[in-house]
Amino acid sequence: MSFIDSLARLGEYLPAVTKPKEKPSLGQKLVWSIIAVIVYLIMASTPLYGITSTSFFKNLILEQIIFASTAGTLAQLGIGPIITAGLIMQILAGSKLIQIDLNDPDDRVRFTEAQKGLAFIFILVESALFGYVLARTSSSIGGSILFIAGIVILQLIVATFLILLLDEMIQKGWGLGSGVSLFILAGVMKIMFWDMFGIASVSSQNLPVGFFPALISTLLSHGNVLNLLVNTSTKDPFQPDLVGLVTTIVLIIITIYLTTMTIEIPVTSQRLRGIRRTIPLNFLYVSSIPVIFVAVLGSDIQLFASLAAYVSPSASSVLNAISAAFFFPPPNVSIPHSVFAIVLDPIGAVEYTVIFIVLSILFGLLWVDVAGLDPATQAQQLIEAGIEIPGVRSNPKVIEGILSRYIYPLAFFSSIIVGVIAVVATLLGAYGTGIGILLAVTIAIQYYSLLAYERSLEMYPILRRLIGE
Repeated sequence: MSFIDSLARLGEYLPAVTKPKEKPSLGQKLVWSIIAVIVYLIMASTPLYGITSTSFFKNLILEQIIFASTAGTLAQLGIGPIITAGLIMQILAGSKLIQIDLNDPDDRVRFTEAQKGLAFIFILVESALFGYVLARTSSSIGGSILFIAGIVILQLIVATFLILLLDEMIQKGWGLGSGVSLFILAGVMKIMFWDMFGIASVSSQNLPVGFFPALISTLLSHGNVLNLLVNTSTKDPFQPDLVGLVTTIVLIIITIYLTTMTIEIPVTSQRLRGIRRTIPLNFLYVSSIPVIFVAVLGSDIQLFASLAAYVSPSASSVLNAISAAFFFPPPNVSIPHSVFAIVLDPIGAVEYTVIFIVLSILFGLLWVDVAGLDPATQAQQLIEAGIEIPGVRSNPKVIEGILSRYIYPLAFFSSIIVGVIAVVATLLGAYGTGIGILLAVTIAIQYYSLLAYERSLEMYPILRRLIGE
């Protein structure tokens, strides 16, 4: 039995959500999608039983945006195992390390089951890892470390598998899009909303954490409004400021504009002679994948550094030094997360910028080759679909050469652009981080198109019959 068959067999044995017998209406899909988001947000607000406080989180910055996770809650792992399994399976399939044809319905089902099985393995491993570490480093309800760890591990396994089922429920037609996208979007919007309108007083100045409530509170108390222009406080490093708000709005507008830009390649069809059309290539060809890889790499190095502290303090210090270059300001440094941080640590800002952008370029070009977005794969797909480029022989090598003129420059420059957006957002203290803005805008545009598509099918039933739904 092959590797993918073993994973697929595991996926088949796991509890699953069945497809709806009849296609739900748009209203029903919206209701189920909202229910899934509400369940996720409740889990992200419910503390883990048995863990009352922990110093582990002080030394570990989790990529909450990417993994839609909230430290210390039932959503501790978030969608991390699902994303990790999905990326690994896509890389294995794209690089031909596993023999599978995603155009074949049977192979596609096998691939989906294998991905689910791999995600469950990651759930078990990550739950065991975090459960033991949390039990060892926390003030808890009492009892032995193994007992507390067992309770936490069980909670993480059940909760994370429930998130997996919610994602499966939406993808199988009960909701819209995918649960992964919905949870990421909900997480980003929650952080942005909290940064703008949070009313809890958690700062040393007794100001609300949200910018607008803090502004109103300062005006009513006749305080210095200039303090909210740029956060210069080392006691309240995460207090949102006006520069961060303006940066967030500007970057959202820029990202929307860049995401909707396309490069049009003129083509014809062998089946419809004389009719010319174009194939659009997204200007942000690699989307936000490069910055996701960079952020995950930095987060994983920091995680290993925290775990290595229990085995080899020297190795932990080396890993911490490496991981610090992936974050700005660095972890455990009392520097405000605003543009003022550049003044306090200009060398760290330059180091962070260079490393982030260079790695974004490398990961972007690598992703194009392993994910089937390279010119050779695209040329073969065009030929198989009976599509030709006017004035060019229908030869894979010839078409590949033409596509190379577009794809690799797009991959290179789009990797730079998304890297710059992420870096600028971090340096200027944007709400929700640059990665969050990129993901939220991309997902929101996808859902806008999906809603328009679903609405068109409901308004014009003949379209449903034409596309075979």
